[in-house]
Amino acid sequence: QVTCFACDNKSNTVEPFWDLSLEFPERYHCNGRETTCQYPCLLTEMLAKFTETEALEGKIYACNQCNKAQKQLLVCHLPQILRLHLKRFRWSGRNHREKIGVHVNFDEILNMEPYCCRKSLKSLMADHFIYDLSAVVMHHGKGFGSGHYTAYCYNSDGGFWVHCNDSKLTMCTMEEVCKAQAYILFYTQRVTLMNGHWRMSGLDSPSGKQANTEVNGSNAKSDS
Repeated sequence: QVTCFACDNKSNTVEPFWDLSLEFPERYHCNGRETTCQYPCLLTEMLAKFTETEALEGKIYACNQCNKAQKQLLVCHLPQILRLHLKRFRWSGRNHREKIGVHVNFDEILNMEPYCCRKSLKSLMADHFIYDLSAVVMHHGKGFGSGHYTAYCYNSDGGFWVHCNDSKLTMCTMEEVCKAQAYILFYTQRVTLMNGHWRMSGLDSPSGKQANTEVNGSNAKSDS
């Protein structure tokens, strides 16, 4: 969304996405070989950076009457499965990518409302913006072109978390999941639109909500 500073005219461009690639704020880009900073980064801080306004300078954008404008990325249609890619690799010169080893604090429950275009989703109620954590993918290793991937996955049938390492599966706790150095986060929308009715997702969400429960607002429509 581009907004003109002078006349407040808004120009919208809608683009589909597979995931949201989130950058680390600049202060977490430690200098030198060591890229593991002392203080953790918040997932909500990375989402805020993704949706922050950016001033457009020069003749990048032309309003019919004005010149100065700002650009902002917002979610205008909520997916059932939300994938958040944390951009842990960055170019550090000479075609070399270094890994940002900062721990990211992510919550079991994510409210996406602050990062959405309210005008596009004005028919939705507060519960429709709530997501439950369903999987965490980790990259083990220092380089972009090497390493090993493992994942924590939530088993909605049994109501427990599982660590997946190749063919080895191990039950684990939510505390273990939260300590992971996340590379990709998967969140499942708690309330989804199915056949014109809003229903709870999953048999048993990580936060304890039961599934297939019809909720109020079944006549509401999603913006697609």
